[in-house]
Amino acid sequence: MSEDSVLKIEEAGKLQRRQALPAYGVIAIGVVLLLSSLFNFHLINVLWPGFVIAPGLMLLWPAYSSTPDRPKSLSFLAVPGAMFITIGTLLFIMNLTNHFEAWAYSWPLIFASVAWGLMYMKRFEPEHRVHHTGYNFMRLMVLVAMGFTVFFELIVFGSFNPLLPLGVIAFGIYLLVKERRNGKQ
Repeated sequence: MSEDSVLKIEEAGKLQRRQALPAYGVIAIGVVLLLSSLFNFHLINVLWPGFVIAPGLMLLWPAYSSTPDRPKSLSFLAVPGAMFITIGTLLFIMNLTNHFEAWAYSWPLIFASVAWGLMYMKRFEPEHRVHHTGYNFMRLMVLVAMGFTVFFELIVFGSFNPLLPLGVIAFGIYLLVKERRNGKQ
């Protein structure tokens, strides 16, 4: 078999998979609707944060469709897009846990999303200073959010969720492993 025919077969397979994606999406929607009906579950009660996430994804599109050769002039919309996605994700988590008091300590993550949006916008320029500064700022904001979480959950709200210390321990282990990897390079 020639190399040309192998490439044609691979391309045909990719095209078939791409054409099947809408069918998989329709099937997934049908399964979710069926489960919702069987368990008398109202989807809007869980999925309403999607109305915040969807515009965020649309705002992220110009930066996503940019290339190193053809940057889009609207790539700056990645910053508000990242903020919308972060807020929508926080709303989704708070809605699932019914713990909207978490706004008291989760707001630093929205500031971190600004850095994420800027870094995503400049992803084709790896030497741009926004990557180093943005990474450090995001790390600081996550640490601030974690500190506020411990303060508010233990002292102000007086609640103790066993997942909280596990999350803090996991983040500490992540920081240790990351520093060791950086030290070996």
